[in-house]
Amino acid sequence: MKKALEKAYLETTYSVFVDNERHDIKVGKTIPMVVNQLLEHEKSGVVLTAFNPRSKSKSIEENHLRNNDLSLHLKKNNYEFYKAVGQGNETLWPAEESFLIIGLSPTEAENLAKEFEQYAYIWLEQNNIANIKFTSIWND
Repeated sequence: MKKALEKAYLETTYSVFVDNERHDIKVGKTIPMVVNQLLEHEKSGVVLTAFNPRSKSKSIEENHLRNNDLSLHLKKNNYEFYKAVGQGNETLWPAEESFLIIGLSPTEAENLAKEFEQYAYIWLEQNNIANIKFTSIWND
């Protein structure tokens, strides 16, 4: 089960929307120039969703509520963030609304991902390739 999930995460396209333009991120590939420029001051960012905790499918209504809670948390803590979406190759699994969050430390990213029960998130560093980071709950 975990091997299939890991493969799905690695094959997903993570699209970030900046000024109404879509910029696609793939794990192991160079970060798009526009996204790289967003990281200029903070040097790092993450793509994170609150959809489908622990990769268990939830209703669209529940997923929207969860992602709204994540958005409220980001606003409350004054994070710079942009809308994003993750779409896997498996079309039976709907796209997951997400956020590109600028400036999280590795510890903050891990804690936020765990708070929203996510197995993984996409870690971005300026002038680097996109990486997937698995949270500690991946091994639960």
